[in-house]
Amino acid sequence: MKKRTQQFFFEGNVPQDVSEMKIGFRIQRKLYEGKSPYQNIHVFDLYFYGKTLFLDKVLQTTEKDEFVYHEMLCQSPLFLHPQAKNILIIGGGDGGSLEEVLKHASVKQAVMVEIDKKVVEISKQYLPSISKNAFKDKRTTLLFEDGKEFVKNHYNEFDIIILDLSDPGGPAQDLISPSFYRDCKKALKKNGIVSVQSGSFTTQAKLVALIQKRLQKVFSHVEVRWAVVPSYQAGVYTFTMASDFNFKKVSQSVLVKKFRKAGRMKLKYWSPEIHRAAVVLPHYLASILR
Repeated sequence: MKKRTQQFFFEGNVPQDVSEMKIGFRIQRKLYEGKSPYQNIHVFDLYFYGKTLFLDKVLQTTEKDEFVYHEMLCQSPLFLHPQAKNILIIGGGDGGSLEEVLKHASVKQAVMVEIDKKVVEISKQYLPSISKNAFKDKRTTLLFEDGKEFVKNHYNEFDIIILDLSDPGGPAQDLISPSFYRDCKKALKKNGIVSVQSGSFTTQAKLVALIQKRLQKVFSHVEVRWAVVPSYQAGVYTFTMASDFNFKKVSQSVLVKKFRKAGRMKLKYWSPEIHRAAVVLPHYLASILR
């Protein structure tokens, strides 16, 4: 008898630039279905992507390609910063960003602020390969509260802030506002860097440009990078960094030297060469950011 294949479709929270679009995934089995005070949570074992987390029916992370997303979001600012010791992660309930941050010996403290405790619990249970032992690391401080309110109460404290957020529309809807970015700047130390997941160039070009423009109003230096993350909305995904430190002046040789020094660090995607190449955009995409 032929085996039936289930399909799971996005409903709602459709990418901003798409009027009619559905992306289907072949499901081997459903591992979890539940609801937190903030959102619906699903974990599926997909045929191609493996164990995959969905929030409000929007794909968040997969075993197959999470490393591309998390390395691009975290390793770029970590290697650019002269010596990052205190890191703040807002969101990132699956623990992938936390795991990337803690690969660096220079990091003394990693504070992770996640509004939804249930997401962390489910990710630990069903997707432990993403966080590995990051939640148990003695440098980790895990807080369950509103990231927007958290940054308001901190000043000159963090070297890097990583905004590992779901798309605007759910719990993260207030976390792309100019006022929030100003609060992030106040929470950063001198030469601090904020790194933002800024959406899909393929399907959310207006969102990418909006985040860039809002960050430019707050920080002196803003740069958009991209990578192909196959599971994310047709592939071309963006990561935007902002700072008053001109990280563009960090030479390739400096990055290479730091990367070699961290030789035991096992990265599968990010490298100094990828870092440099990721800012090169085709004309039709570069024109969106002008």
